[in-house]
Formats: sequence, C-alpha cells, structure tokens
Amino acid sequence: MKGEVVYFRLFDTGASVDVAEIRRRADSEFISGRAPSEHAAPRYARFPEPLLVTVDRRTLETSRGLLTLDMSARLYAVGAIAVTLRAAFDVPSIRDLIPFAGLRILRDGTPETLDEYCGRIATRIEEDLVPYMRDSYDVRVDPEAYLAYCVTEPDVPTRLYVDARRAEVTALLAADPRPDDISDEEVADTWKNWFSYYKDDLVVIEWDAALVIEPTGKYEDTLAAFEIANLQLLELRTYDAYLDKVIDKAYDDLDSFFSRGGVLRSGREMVKELADVRMDLGEVTDEVENISKFFGDWFLGKVYIGCARKFELESWRRIVNDKMQALSEIYHVAQAEVESRRMFLLEVLIVLLFAVDLVLIFYLG
Repeated sequence: MKGEVVYFRLFDTGASVDVAEIRRRADSEFISGRAPSEHAAPRYARFPEPLLVTVDRRTLETSRGLLTLDMSARLYAVGAIAVTLRAAFDVPSIRDLIPFAGLRILRDGTPETLDEYCGRIATRIEEDLVPYMRDSYDVRVDPEAYLAYCVTEPDVPTRLYVDARRAEVTALLAADPRPDDISDEEVADTWKNWFSYYKDDLVVIEWDAALVIEPTGKYEDTLAAFEIANLQLLELRTYDAYLDKVIDKAYDDLDSFFSRGGVLRSGREMVKELADVRMDLGEVTDEVENISKFFGDWFLGKVYIGCARKFELESWRRIVNDKMQALSEIYHVAQAEVESRRMFLLEVLIVLLFAVDLVLIFYLG
C-alpha cells in the first residue's frame, strides 16, 4: 500500500499576530488561502486563510532510516504556528504503518522527538514575528500533535476495512502492535467516528490520529479540517492555562485589597486590569469560535464535527466559559467594593463639610 504519513505540530506563540500587516510590510512572498474542496459544500462554509511562511524538503536520518520529509509552516492570526511534516510510504500492509507513529529525528546520532524538531522551526519563525505580535500573554502549553495516515493505494478494497478489518485500523490509530488482541469495545469506540463520501474512500478519526483512504490523492481539505480542529483545541488549552493564572492573581489582588482596608487608587487599578483582561479574552475566544464555519451534514462538516467530538472541544469551551464567568464575578465584586468605598468617602466628606459649616455658623454667628 502507498501513501504518506502527515505529522501535525501546532504551537501557540503567546500573542495574536497581525497577519495583514505582515503581508503589507514583510519583504517576502507569502502564499495564503487553501485549495478549494473537492466535496460539495454550502456557500457559507469557509476555511481560515493562514500564511504559508515556509516550505522545504529535507532528507533526514530517522528512526525509520533515511526519510525525505516535505515540511511546511503556516501562521494563523490567533497566534498559532502549524508545522507539518509529510513522509511517503510504500509498505506491504496497514500493520507496517504502526512504527511511523513513534518517528524520531536523529541529530548527530541522538534521537529527537518531533515536538522538539518542529519546535525549533516554530521558534525561528516566532523570532521573526515579534514586530507583528499584539495582546501578548505570558503562558505556554505543550504543542498539539496529530498524525494522519493518508493512503492512496490500499492493499485491499476500501470497503473491506469497514466490513472486516476494523481491528487493524483501531490498532493503527492507537499505535498498538497487537491488533488481533484489541477488544470489541475499543474497536466500537474508535469506529464511532468514521465517514465515507464515495465507496472507495474512508476517514476514521481518533483523538491523536486518523486514517484517510483517498485513491485520487485529493485530501487536502480533509487535512485542513484536522488542522483547524487541533488549532481550536490548542487555543482553548492555552486560554484555560492563562485564565488559571489570571484568576489566581485576581483572587490574590482582591484578598490584598480587602485586607488593606482600602487604598482607593489601587482598587481602581485592579478593576481596570480585570476589565482589560475580560475584554481581551472575550475577543480572542470569539476569534477561536469563529475560525471555522463547519456545520451541517456536508462531508467536511461531518469530519470536523467528528474531530470536535473526539477532542472534547465542547468540554474545553465550557471550561473556558466557566472560568470567564468566574473572572467576571471577581470583576463585579472588585467594582462593587471600589464603588462602595467611594460612596463611603463621599459620605465622610459630606459629614465633614456639614461639621465645618456648623462650626463656622457657631463662631461667626
């Protein structure tokens, strides 16, 4: 069987990126946009259009021997860099693809993970992006990794995988060397997310890997759906980690504010800082929510929804929204306390003025 293995690594830059400004000012040729989908789609459906900032082909020593890898890196405005490595394969059967899951790059004989290798590429790109970054946040999370086995010449007719070789596909996506021992329950769970447009194509989605069988080789739109779902997961994980830091600091500031008995100026500064954070986070979370328009029963919509279901994107959205609500409650508590102390100060001033007025009346008659 022939095809290629596609490795995704998505990195958060710690800031939003002004893609439009890069296009205007950078002295480089950028490729933007994506190839149109080969499948029928509603007119409202759209992909985000990142900048393709680097393309390269290298022959590297790996744990699978010498491999020629096609590399690309795309930059998203939400502040993410997607590094993709693609390696062609020609193997006897689907079981022979399992070792590709643990691929390592050898540097001077020392194994290096794909996270580390792709991370160095992303870091070099990020260093050039500093002038175009805005709304930075001091938090980093591990990169989002995904693997797609894209088969153009299967060893058996595609429908046979659906009917008789489900366990082998399950073992491949789990990188398990014992396909014959996979339980029926695990097979059933993996095959909850499979899709087919024609009789000879197939998409099976797991949480960190997918199988794509497409004899025409036209599966770029499917890979784009994988990348976008992983991008949303990465950004939701990032905002979750950032909100943890912000909420912890907000609680500390609020506790300090109450324990001091009230320095009014610092209270106003705290409220302003919380308001700014709420506004910034509201903006970027909206950007992540709107990064794709994949709804309905059309094929790529179903593939994306399958990814979202497997990645638990809705649970991550709920976690982020709950923490945003907690941040809003802290903001309202701080704002109410500042207003309360301001009113108390005004009342004290009014009483003092009234007392001064009485004294003046008493002495001056």
